[in-house]
Amino acid sequence: MTGLRNLLVVTLLLLQPAAQAVTLPAWLKLPSAHKKAQAKLPQRKLSVGEFSGGTGASAKKSLVDELTQSREFQITEMEAEFTLSGSSVGGRVSGKLTRADGKLMFERTYAAPGLDENLRALADDVILAATGRPGLATSRLVFVSDRTGTKQIYICDVQGKEVQQVTHHAHGAVSPSLSPDGGGIAYTSYKSGFPVVLIMDLGLGWERTVTDTPGSSFGAAFSPDGQKLALVMSFLGNPEIFVTDLGTNTAGCISDTVGAPSSPSWHPDGRQVIFADDRGKGPKLYVAEVPEKDNAEARLFLWRAGYSFCADPEFSPNGRMVAFTTRIGKDTAVVVKEYPQGTAKVIQAEGAQHPSWSPNGRYLCYSQHGTLYVHDLRTSQRRAVLTQYGTISEPRWMR
Repeated sequence: MTGLRNLLVVTLLLLQPAAQAVTLPAWLKLPSAHKKAQAKLPQRKLSVGEFSGGTGASAKKSLVDELTQSREFQITEMEAEFTLSGSSVGGRVSGKLTRADGKLMFERTYAAPGLDENLRALADDVILAATGRPGLATSRLVFVSDRTGTKQIYICDVQGKEVQQVTHHAHGAVSPSLSPDGGGIAYTSYKSGFPVVLIMDLGLGWERTVTDTPGSSFGAAFSPDGQKLALVMSFLGNPEIFVTDLGTNTAGCISDTVGAPSSPSWHPDGRQVIFADDRGKGPKLYVAEVPEKDNAEARLFLWRAGYSFCADPEFSPNGRMVAFTTRIGKDTAVVVKEYPQGTAKVIQAEGAQHPSWSPNGRYLCYSQHGTLYVHDLRTSQRRAVLTQYGTISEPRWMR
């Protein structure tokens, strides 16, 4: 085993989980200002003016509805901080956002085939320009459902509409991960009889395997830049977490475990991966540093989440929180904990699991008793996005 590991791209350094006190390395420390970042942010005041053109009136109404649902704005004519105007002709949409002091924020035309698609793109641009946070109108949710009798992967918008089945594998497909640009999905397929990670191009429809190594592979996650995958591979014998470069097809091991690692997730800085590992006493969460150079050491640390059972971890978009699944009593629950240190909060108990962050960090999606939910962390309100669509599990938000 030692000889095989010497052939890997990276060298491993494991700190024993039995240690009770761990000094966090410099790369794991974050500014203490994260508590301030969690303060509730006020809604910006936005005035939506007239939209000219044959479909201008209906486009304005739909756009106001989209912006209201985002909960980022107070739509008003009084003391507005921003004014939005534009036109809509035959599905083609133009939008102009101006600040109260007269500064032009942007002026753009949207010419996708569908009017709704153009309006969602405009809504997201307005949110980003006015708040600095990404909008969700064009984002997508990917999830697993068994509605056809076998588990397959589906994709939908954040309202639970425009549902499309992505995979049609006889033996099922699970553990989806959307690429950052939304153009591809990595997932685990069982079409060959054992788990193998595939990547599908959603535009062209082709799919390919990630690696030609023997053994199984599963649980892939795209890096923030979309150039790498973190996944579990077992070609060394015991399953380990690997990082593979999609451009060069090289891979490096960043774990060294006798347990069962799963569910890797990237920190937004692209230098850390968090994953669950069950070494016989229930899954715990570990953080690994991803080496920037070949043959560099990969350091691995036990992250104390405060629960004896931790699975499905995912970093928030700003890297200052981790959402994960735990057990409370005999049932699962979704928890959010400050990272690298801080308090934890139960977001939803009674069977909630598989949490995933929205791109703006305000919402979590998760599954509970087969239903897909979106949970507003600012108001603690949630809504069922998709119900009676088979048993839904493993939702992931496009990052």
